[in-house]
Amino acid sequence: MSLCKVCGANNPDESAACRVCKTPLERGDSGQELRRRTQVEPMPRMPTFEEQSGFAAGQAGRPARGGAAEPVRRVTVFDPNAGAHAGSQATQKPAPAARRIVGVLVTYSWSEQGQVFPVFEGRNRIGSDAAQCEITIPQDETLSAINSHIIFRKSFTIGDDVSMGGTDVDGEPVETAFVPLRNYAKIRTGSTHWTFIAIEPGETGSKGTKGQGNEGTRERGNEGLGAGG
Repeated sequence: MSLCKVCGANNPDESAACRVCKTPLERGDSGQELRRRTQVEPMPRMPTFEEQSGFAAGQAGRPARGGAAEPVRRVTVFDPNAGAHAGSQATQKPAPAARRIVGVLVTYSWSEQGQVFPVFEGRNRIGSDAAQCEITIPQDETLSAINSHIIFRKSFTIGDDVSMGGTDVDGEPVETAFVPLRNYAKIRTGSTHWTFIAIEPGETGSKGTKGQGNEGTRERGNEGLGAGG
């Protein structure tokens, strides 16, 4: 019988391996012992999250395990003085030119003393919203946020901005965007009544209509008196 050196089981002499633990049995004539050896092989170490992301406990640039320097993350930072460092100055956008006053709107609807609003070159919006309009009457609850507009480009025109309160000129409703606006016209926007006065009406028409305001009226009156006299 052959005795297994591992589990101690008896096996027939002709057996090459233990019938219990399957360990190879030593031959009686070899005089050698067969031993099992367990070999432990180290598993490769997986890199930590800090090592994978390039940070070692939040300290970039510190040597990592193994002596190699860890990668450093580059961060782009805005430098407000970059232009000064480069020896150049930032280009400043020029302020818009002030618009010239070409007329006024006068109303007595909300004050016994009256209220006067300048009319500038270009577009002048009339409404209740001060953030969007050059001419505002917040007391008028029937006035839309942007109710109407007066435009001066070589001539005066008035238009309604699809308002709920509507716009009238000399008693006629304004239904288009560009209605000719004469000097001393009577305007209604919402519940506010205005008198429009053109300061420089002579630039809006031909030479024959220049000064068709008070001076033009007086000149025509004087001519009529001279003809009658």
